[in-house]
Amino acid sequence: MRRSIFALLICGVAACGNPERADEAQPDAPVVPAALTYDGANATDAAGKLAHGERMSWALGCKGCHGENLQGMNVTEPDPEVGDMNAPNLTLLMASYSDADMEKVIRRGVPKDGREFWFMPSESFQYTSDADLAALIVYLRTLKPAGSQLPPINKGPLFEKDISQGKYTHARGMVERFRASRPADLGERHALGRYIAMTACTECHNSELQGYEDFTPDLDIAGTYSEAELEALLTTGKGKAKPYLGLMSKTGKERFSKFTPRERAAIIGYVKARADRPR
Repeated sequence: MRRSIFALLICGVAACGNPERADEAQPDAPVVPAALTYDGANATDAAGKLAHGERMSWALGCKGCHGENLQGMNVTEPDPEVGDMNAPNLTLLMASYSDADMEKVIRRGVPKDGREFWFMPSESFQYTSDADLAALIVYLRTLKPAGSQLPPINKGPLFEKDISQGKYTHARGMVERFRASRPADLGERHALGRYIAMTACTECHNSELQGYEDFTPDLDIAGTYSEAELEALLTTGKGKAKPYLGLMSKTGKERFSKFTPRERAAIIGYVKARADRPR
């Protein structure tokens, strides 16, 4: 169970499926962000942009790993075999990072000093639209420096073993993997739902939403849920057969509950349509 918790946070299992190789980008190729956005990204006033950025910090999971105050935390503290996956104190980093630096580390998994980077789910964030990312950065720049900086990550024996077996790779490598296989394109009607799935669901459910063995299910499971049941899952974290679904319950309650009704309808419509797609 604790290993599964780590798998969610590191998001580093190799992608499966039959990718379309023509869609794969070279390591240094610029990421083409989505034209679609979450609701509120078109705000023109400062207060609206700030509010949208703060909501993105919840919906995209920033506060799930860096803490509600974004001062960082060791997210794998319960599992010493994994090591210490210390999400840094963002309030202390922002002064030394330009907007371009932030874009590079969030979307591409490349920090300012160019070191090999682990832990950040850039494989999903690479698809974040310019407007959504800009609003997030606007919000992060309002944070007042506080707390202390955590030490670098410390890879435990279990983590090292999984790396040697090819289960995990660094953030830049995961970006490349996820570019090569993406969730099914179900047309314009489900474009917004697909965008939300790519930026918020692939982090745990893999590049094509096919799930990870012994960790997360293929999101075809949505076909067994009614729309009302999926709405409950995304707002309260309660599952259909049992109320507690581990990390999904936490994610639903803390992150997906921040989606607007339109966004929830879009992601529900997309995963239901995906479950019903021709095979």
